[in-house]
Amino acid sequence: MSPAGLKQHLLEELLPLWYEHGIDRERGGFHPQLARGLRPGPRDYKRLVSQTRQIYAFSQAALLGAPAWAREAAAHGFEFLNARLWDARHGGFFLTTELDGQPRDRRKDSYAHAFVLFAMAYYYRATRDEEALSIASRTLDLLEQHLADPVHGGFLESASESWEPLSAVRRQNPHMHLLEAFLALHGVTEEPRYLEHAHAIIRLLEERFLDAEQGCLGEYFTDDWKPYPDARGQVLEPGHHFEWVWLLHGYAARSGSDAVLGHADRIFRFGFQCGIDPDDGGVFDEINRRREVVRDTKRLWPQTELIKALVARYEAQPEAETRARLQQALDYCFTRYVDPTHHGWNDHITRAGEVFSEYMPATSVYHVTLALSEVIRVLESTEAP
Repeated sequence: MSPAGLKQHLLEELLPLWYEHGIDRERGGFHPQLARGLRPGPRDYKRLVSQTRQIYAFSQAALLGAPAWAREAAAHGFEFLNARLWDARHGGFFLTTELDGQPRDRRKDSYAHAFVLFAMAYYYRATRDEEALSIASRTLDLLEQHLADPVHGGFLESASESWEPLSAVRRQNPHMHLLEAFLALHGVTEEPRYLEHAHAIIRLLEERFLDAEQGCLGEYFTDDWKPYPDARGQVLEPGHHFEWVWLLHGYAARSGSDAVLGHADRIFRFGFQCGIDPDDGGVFDEINRRREVVRDTKRLWPQTELIKALVARYEAQPEAETRARLQQALDYCFTRYVDPTHHGWNDHITRAGEVFSEYMPATSVYHVTLALSEVIRVLESTEAP
């Protein structure tokens, strides 16, 4: 599909669908999921992650040239975020609310706050509302004050309502998304603070997350960043490997340092060799450090991360083989995940390609929008019309 076709899908099919059916116009914010008939799904709470990801998606739509509805939807989410999810007493954002916006899970979560930072960068790009950058700065202040780990590096997983750290298995995933957010914020502010935090996460990748012998990335760790001693320490997610490839290319572009691209190549090779179904080219949900497939089902999001990794590699070195792989990955997604009746994206398929997810989660819109926007950006700049 051409960049024009991808943009048409986003701005005339996917995001209008979520504008029409995914906004909770009665209670504020966004519905967390849609059922097959495009009615709100049965989930009875709203997540900080889904609200901020939708703010991003509609902001990105505005940046791609969508009419006024895109900014309207992003502003609707921005208002709900500040009115209902912000903790006016202790600062930071609640993890979930009831459907009417009353706080439900009052914990403060580093993964979820990463998406606050990311959404604020794009909301600012789309609206030039300075309050978004102020929220991002205050949010990072709180993370630095309460969840930064001065001994082992990185950020702790979560805290209580009043920011008392909670014990939990440590993950690379929140740090991956914090890196994404720091790069986005540095892109709109040029503030050294955000790039310095990005540097620190890259060091964590090099020293802790990356298995130097195999070239793979662990998921679960002890407090001092050793692979977790039970089965979780063996878990690998190919989708995260591809996501890190895209981020490392983005970090190289923003920092001016190409040294990390060697890591990106190794991580890509591991993910491509061990995490791809040889039968159809789809990305498996989970493998292990022994390179065995643990879950052969295929969520939507790992497929979009493969697209992002391929487009980043193509931007760095526009070779025909990479371009062909990118087209194959796009075709795979549109063939297997897009519902032809309404053009929304299903979330989960079996290895045989059968859809078994009952609902379309709002969180997936972020994955699709970001992946297709990256393809549009790179192909428009590298290929003749």
